[in-house]
Amino acid sequence: MRTVILLFLSVLLNLPLWAQAEPRTASPKELAPVVIVSSYNTAVRHVNENLAEFFEEYTRSGIPNPITVEDINAHNLRDCLGWRHRLRRVLRKYYEHGNRPACIVLLGLEASSVFFSFDDAELKRTPVVVGMRNSAIVKIPAQQNLDIVEWDPESYDLTKDFNDYNIVGGELYYYDVKRNLDLIKRFYPKCSTITFMTDNTLRGVTMHALFKKYAQKDKRFDVNYIDGRKMSMIEADETISNMPPSQALLLGTWSVDNSNSYVVRNSTYTFGQTNPKLPTFTLTDVAMGHWPVAGYSPRYHVMGRTLADKVVEFLKTGRKKPIGLVENRYVFDLQRLNMLKLSLDGFSFNYDVVNEPLSVFEEYRDTILFITVLIIVLVSALAITLHLLRKSRRLSAKLVKQGKELLVAKYNAEEANQTKSRFIASISHEIRTPLNAVLGFSQLFANDQIEMSAEERKQYADLIMTNSNMLLKLIDDVLEVSKIEAGKLKFSIGEHDVVALVNTAAKIADANNKSADVEIRVATNVSRLMIETDRERLLQVLANLTTNAKKCTEKGTITIALEKLRKDDMISISVSDTGCGIPKEKATEVFERFSKLNSFRQGTGLGLSICKAFVEELGGKIWVDTTYTEGARFVFTHSIRQKKQ
Repeated sequence: MRTVILLFLSVLLNLPLWAQAEPRTASPKELAPVVIVSSYNTAVRHVNENLAEFFEEYTRSGIPNPITVEDINAHNLRDCLGWRHRLRRVLRKYYEHGNRPACIVLLGLEASSVFFSFDDAELKRTPVVVGMRNSAIVKIPAQQNLDIVEWDPESYDLTKDFNDYNIVGGELYYYDVKRNLDLIKRFYPKCSTITFMTDNTLRGVTMHALFKKYAQKDKRFDVNYIDGRKMSMIEADETISNMPPSQALLLGTWSVDNSNSYVVRNSTYTFGQTNPKLPTFTLTDVAMGHWPVAGYSPRYHVMGRTLADKVVEFLKTGRKKPIGLVENRYVFDLQRLNMLKLSLDGFSFNYDVVNEPLSVFEEYRDTILFITVLIIVLVSALAITLHLLRKSRRLSAKLVKQGKELLVAKYNAEEANQTKSRFIASISHEIRTPLNAVLGFSQLFANDQIEMSAEERKQYADLIMTNSNMLLKLIDDVLEVSKIEAGKLKFSIGEHDVVALVNTAAKIADANNKSADVEIRVATNVSRLMIETDRERLLQVLANLTTNAKKCTEKGTITIALEKLRKDDMISISVSDTGCGIPKEKATEVFERFSKLNSFRQGTGLGLSICKAFVEELGGKIWVDTTYTEGARFVFTHSIRQKKQ
């Protein structure tokens, strides 16, 4: 019964595709689809990447033919007969009623190997684009009793051996056995035995057939095989460990052993550690970077966009294009080269490298970055801390300074308040005294009942005049102080003879001198000297100084002395008297406002303060000569030429 069923399936699988249904004419509105047949489930990552590129490029072209995607879900090699059955079932529906796909796109080794195993006229007429595989191919037999382990298929070339199929384009990888054997001889000229390693997959069988076919022509090496159909991973590992370093290993592929299950990916790491001195090369780039020392292999890439271009060009023009082959390149593992003491000196071909020695920065990149970030964080934290510390210190110093300023301000405010009180009291007294005199003597003049002689009238009139002048002088001083405080004091600078000004001041003082026992003198070492000054302000300074001198001198002399100094383009003017004098400790205090050494003497205590402000504005200084002991002497300097503002 089992034999009958197998015979029936064999006949069924070899029937023409169109024999399963009656032909009918396709509707003109229906466009033939582009059928993509994948070897594996479309969820597989590299299949999905190629499909995504294909769809994107095909959609951009604007071709109206719809796309359908099918897969034969190829798993293990033992199921290869099932691949034939699944591909026939997948394609049959596209050939019903006389229809045919606009193009079939075969992705992967299994789907294309099965397709080109069918000797079917309808399939051979269908336009085909092939990709995601190498150019070497074996045909999948239809026999039911196929012994996979002993299966020894013939190797074909997709670019040459299938001219009876309607191949309109494609892109394939090309495994160059000759270049890899030449590479082995380049580095190991004495090597005469090589072992070729493949696994228990259709890819392994295809490479085994390709290598065997070439080895029949190239007699430079004795050839051994590690075949995953016949060996387990442990047996393969043992075989590799027993290989002498005088032999070489050429790696085709390894992912499935004879247990028919996928081995872990790091199995090639295990093989490399088993016999690290063994010269190992790779035909396909498998394990490159941790086991083989070199290889000549394709530049693998996602080719979905290229395959879509091939389909689009054919559907637009109807012209076929030769199958393109992906570029190959030499690749070397520099760490393995150094370990095996091999050199690339004299190697004339372009090549790529892996495991290139790292620079210090690259080798310790993470550590350096961590330390750098740590230093930046620490420096930033230190900078912020120092900034905050400096800011705290500045704020603390500012608070201390403000505290001191507040204390000074408080003291000054209290002093100002006391000074104001003293000033008001002094002003009140100073105003009341002359004002009472003026009022009193004015009332005498106004009283007709009081008889006065002409001499008495003159005396009273003089007293009224004197007290009125005193009152006017007091008001003028207060106004001057107010201007000084407000910064509104104005000077009218002109060129004047200072000798004449001193003589004028002396005459004014002498005219107001009521004591015959006081003599006013002028002493100068020049007869004429022109200076730039404010005439009225300078006379006011001299008047204030001579007035003070007269108040303190009951008998003696008042001397106004003028001297031209040799240095600094300055003159010196002094007013000396023979009065009571000024104590040394009061020499500075007398220039403060409202300062009076004798509270019973007339005056507001503003005159010397006004003198100081005027003298400093005119570019000089004023002081009490404490070395003078015969009375008091006030000295001030004055610039001959005023500085330009």
